[in-house]
Amino acid sequence: MKTWLCICFLVIYLIVPGMSFCQQQEGTPETRFKQGVVTQLDSIGSLLVIFDGSENLRFSVEQSARIYRGTDNIMLDDLESNDTVTVEYYKSSDGVLRAVSITDNNIAASF
Repeated sequence: MKTWLCICFLVIYLIVPGMSFCQQQEGTPETRFKQGVVTQLDSIGSLLVIFDGSENLRFSVEQSARIYRGTDNIMLDDLESNDTVTVEYYKSSDGVLRAVSITDNNIAASF
């Protein structure tokens, strides 16, 4: 009986609360990264298309997206075709790839 109580205590107070740390917070989308070359850009429509070496990927750029060249913050319309970029994105429930961060890897362009 004491053994059973000890096991229950361990499960309830140690294992169950620890499981919540392993899960992503609900409502927070899982982001991924993709690197490629800019093939299309529409700063007015907040659209970015990159070629990753095998396919074109179309991103809707979030209004709150952070866009960098090196350590400098830039605007979406500062990017150009053929720039190599890294996009942090998530796939929304409607299947749209939504960019939350874009890094222009052409650091030489900022000098």
